[in-house]
Amino acid sequence: MYLKLTIIFCAIIVLLHIIDTTVGQAIGDDVAKQYGQIGGSVTLTCDNTDNGAVEWKLNDSKIIQTRNVELTRTKLILFNINVSQEGQYRCHNPESGKIYRTISLMLGYPPGKPQVTCQSVRYPLNVVCLWKLENQTYLPTRTTALYRYGVEDLKQCSTAEELQGTCTIEGIQLFSKISYTVKVTATNPLGSRSTITQFIVEKIIKPDPPTEVNISPIPNQPKKLLLQWKPPVTWPDPNLFLLKYRIMYWPKGSTRYQMIEINDQTSYILSGLRSRAVYFVKVAAKDFVDNGMFSDWSPTVSARLWSN
Repeated sequence: MYLKLTIIFCAIIVLLHIIDTTVGQAIGDDVAKQYGQIGGSVTLTCDNTDNGAVEWKLNDSKIIQTRNVELTRTKLILFNINVSQEGQYRCHNPESGKIYRTISLMLGYPPGKPQVTCQSVRYPLNVVCLWKLENQTYLPTRTTALYRYGVEDLKQCSTAEELQGTCTIEGIQLFSKISYTVKVTATNPLGSRSTITQFIVEKIIKPDPPTEVNISPIPNQPKKLLLQWKPPVTWPDPNLFLLKYRIMYWPKGSTRYQMIEINDQTSYILSGLRSRAVYFVKVAAKDFVDNGMFSDWSPTVSARLWSN
């Protein structure tokens, strides 16, 4: 009986030792993050505090020295790294299994300069600046945008939660020769790049395309078509801030087109057309006093001329 109790007691002690060792390694096995540039070199350092032997593993596969891999007692140096070398690195004692350090290596590129475009689609209410990066970074990259009017203090752009990558400037100054300045900065763990853009509001007006464009034959008019449309829905007040329109039209099968411009109207009769032909038409809009630029073209519509 005494011998049985002794054996049980010893087994409990061994079990407690195993549990204590396992928990201790798990608690001490913190994962550090490190970043590297694809095509460059990275040095990973092992916290070998007890001067024991060191072995490196990537995702549980042993790492050996090669032309692009250098191993020292405390460091792993990777040259000309590529995406296949991204992952979790561990340096540990190959005899005891003790883990000295775990490093999560993430690879990518520093951000390029943001490419910024600013336009006033909803003139005179606001200006919206959009941007994209020159390159894909493959790393978490954050962008910030600041603006100012003239020499005023820099202000944070207002950006809706669902419109990341945009900067909206409200309460814009109209008919001013003083420039706005917008600074967009992209930052990730490998670096930071900025772009500074300046503009005068009236020079960047660009309406959205006209809507509800429709073309139809006119009864008893074999050489005329009626074209109708509506101002862009995003243009706040077409009765106060007037628009002019550009019309492009051409007959089916032709590579030549005709273009006309008209002011402040939303219908037009195309005349002198080929009898019984099918014509294609699209419309663009611009600020009435010729500020800024024309919108993109509306979707193309078509109709056949009236015939008996």
